[in-house]
Amino acid sequence: MFNAKVVRYYVWICLLSCVITFAAKAQETIVKGVVKDADNLQTLPMVNVYFKNTTIGTISDSLGNFQLTSKIKADTLVVSFLGYQERIIAVRTGYSELHVVLEPDMVALGEVKVKPSDEQVRALLKEMVRHKKRNNPEKHDRYSFERYTKWEYRLNNVKDKMMNSRVFKDHKSYFKTRKDGSRYLPVYLSEQLVRNEFQRDPLKQKSTILADKTSGLGVLGEYEIGGYTSGLDIRVNFYNNYIKLLDQNFVSPAADNGWFYYRYYLEDSVQVGNNKHYKVLFVPRRKGDKVLRGHMYVENQHYSLLEVDGVLASTSGMNFVKSLRLCCQYQFVGDSIPFYKRDEVEAIFDYLPIDVSTGKERLELYYSQVSSIDKVDLTTGADVKLSAKSISYESIKLDGAYNRDTAYWNKVRHEPLSSNDKMIYATIDSINNIPVVKVVDNLARMTMTGYYDVGKFELGPYVDYIQYNKIEGARLFLGGRTSKEISNRWMVWGGVGYGTRNRKFSGSLGGGYKFPGTKRKVLKLYYNDKYARMGENENILYLYENMLTSSENNLVSALFTRDELDELYRQKNVTLSYEHEWRTGLSTKFKSTFLNQYSPEYYPFYYQDKPVSSISAGELSLDFRFSWKEKVVDDEFMRLYVSSDYPIIHFTVGGGRVEFAGKEEYYTKIHSTLKHNVFFGQTQLKYALEGGMIFGQLPYTLLNIPRGNETWGYYRFDFNMLNYLEYVHDKYLHAYMEYHLNGFLFNRMPLFKRLGLREVVSAKGMIGDLSQKQYESITLPASVTPLNNPYMEVGVGLENLFRFFRVEGIWRVTPSSMVGAPEFGIRAKFEIKL
Repeated sequence: MFNAKVVRYYVWICLLSCVITFAAKAQETIVKGVVKDADNLQTLPMVNVYFKNTTIGTISDSLGNFQLTSKIKADTLVVSFLGYQERIIAVRTGYSELHVVLEPDMVALGEVKVKPSDEQVRALLKEMVRHKKRNNPEKHDRYSFERYTKWEYRLNNVKDKMMNSRVFKDHKSYFKTRKDGSRYLPVYLSEQLVRNEFQRDPLKQKSTILADKTSGLGVLGEYEIGGYTSGLDIRVNFYNNYIKLLDQNFVSPAADNGWFYYRYYLEDSVQVGNNKHYKVLFVPRRKGDKVLRGHMYVENQHYSLLEVDGVLASTSGMNFVKSLRLCCQYQFVGDSIPFYKRDEVEAIFDYLPIDVSTGKERLELYYSQVSSIDKVDLTTGADVKLSAKSISYESIKLDGAYNRDTAYWNKVRHEPLSSNDKMIYATIDSINNIPVVKVVDNLARMTMTGYYDVGKFELGPYVDYIQYNKIEGARLFLGGRTSKEISNRWMVWGGVGYGTRNRKFSGSLGGGYKFPGTKRKVLKLYYNDKYARMGENENILYLYENMLTSSENNLVSALFTRDELDELYRQKNVTLSYEHEWRTGLSTKFKSTFLNQYSPEYYPFYYQDKPVSSISAGELSLDFRFSWKEKVVDDEFMRLYVSSDYPIIHFTVGGGRVEFAGKEEYYTKIHSTLKHNVFFGQTQLKYALEGGMIFGQLPYTLLNIPRGNETWGYYRFDFNMLNYLEYVHDKYLHAYMEYHLNGFLFNRMPLFKRLGLREVVSAKGMIGDLSQKQYESITLPASVTPLNNPYMEVGVGLENLFRFFRVEGIWRVTPSSMVGAPEFGIRAKFEIKL
């Protein structure tokens, strides 16, 4: 009886609780929404959103999203932001979703009387700029510190359709839920601990990787990226006038000329001891500039930055980038010397290059990088010790850095792993075993290496599978190489090709061994039998360093040609090469090559009016490669060069013996290249030089034949208004220049700024000479003419046309062609850029 009574009371209390809870919910006002700019529909972060006549409010996040909940009566929502007209919106009790669009209020900004605040913030920022050189952490003559960095990638906005698909229906536990209720799939998590040392005089820098731990889906987790663990890796420093990332330059809100790009507002100040910390808001002064929107804290004793937190003001001129947030915090060393403390980078990438408002949230890639600085030492101690006296920069890995145990990581992390991070490590390992994930990973790997992994073997390179020329007709190729499932140290590769017109087989076969050690040491021996274009040689690989072969490929060029490709000869060669990386940024490659070139069908070899069936040559060469602070990706025998802010130089010397028609000659070659990309504000200059000299009498196929272009495609390191066999030189200098304005003009034009167009101008020049003795060798083709005046072509064009194409009008300035090469042409290129 007692028990029954207790049960009845319990049930009654539960029912009452439910009723009370429901009634309370019914009185709640919940508003969720997003704020956008009315002109360009870009999301607006850091917008003030609050219920009128209450203290309940928030600010929108980096994607413009917000959510407010009030348990008291609230029927009016206020949305306000500097530079925009305030919105007052009536809301109802219960749950609401809003799409708030704010109209720019340029006139209102000009009429607001903020003279006292404007004067104060101007005085504050003037002092901050005046003290920048003293406060900038990069100004120290000597320092060392320990840096801990954590990277994360995940797929956001995962829908039920993806979770219930055949791929994931049995693996739904791999998907995780965010605080806002949306689901995501973790794909990458990495940690790294590095000790950095720097001295200015004499200049020496050293990075020592103490520990490195990576867990990623397939290709994300397997490639070692030297110098940086991620292509997005940066040290954010707002003391610099520009912040470089995603191959763009963004104006720092602390730039010397910041008032030209930003409006500043003094929002608040806080007394901290004897000093004041000022919070300054910054917003874009105009649309179209690559600037941020956010706030920064400045103190008034040293006028140093304490924190800067900003989001990209507009992504209309960038592809795939949905949002970007940068945050940097500074600390005082010894209570008075500013230095780095912590920086964060958050970015969201869309799989579509433009924002298509469909009302639905699409799948997106989220990227996060968090770095913290500890154990800072600014004292003048012993010199930085490098492995050789002749070098000034070195990156090394401690033995066991990639095999640190859990106890070690728990001890050295600057910030402990969250429960979510621990879960990600476990989840990624399981996702890697899903069959379809392996297929997608193989396709991603193929775009980087040219090969598709099928287990113990990899098929490729895919760019060689189908090609067309006038001699072979359609050339079909099937090739592959052994994978790391067989060995991480040695590799065998090869393939067979067949021409449908000449009905002849061609092919290649090779093998290599990669020696153990932290520096790259690779030995290769390979045989090639193929039809090569006259002027095509491995010198192009010093400029296009990530090309799989010396044969250039371009989607537009492959589909649209202005003349049939017949400037070909058959070449068979055997090459032995050894590449040795002596230190970070210095490597050499020794090559020994024996080759036979056979008289071509359309340009047969003649010597003293007699046909020559073939040319034989043996050559030894040694190439020196110099770089500085370069990002590279190592994949077994292949190295992918990512980028560097400094020039990359090759210097090659070689020599050999050539035989033809019973004649024997010895020769020497010198060849060098320099390639460099430089930012000027928000624009970028890319230039390259190549030149050389050849001593001795040689057949023209072994001389320098400037690379022409007889297609409608655009090539960066070819002369696009030049025919293939127009000039031949034994002394030459080529220059290539491209100036990318990155939308500097179009972003300021109302009718064009939403198209994302980017301006580009180019110029290419050449001088060269052919010694008289070369005319006494193999007879030159009739198309070859002397270059009496410097060659020059210039171009003006658009990049990012339809987000994927570059189209350029190119003029041949001088000299006029004597073999019918065009004076003007439109050339196009398919490219994917952020």
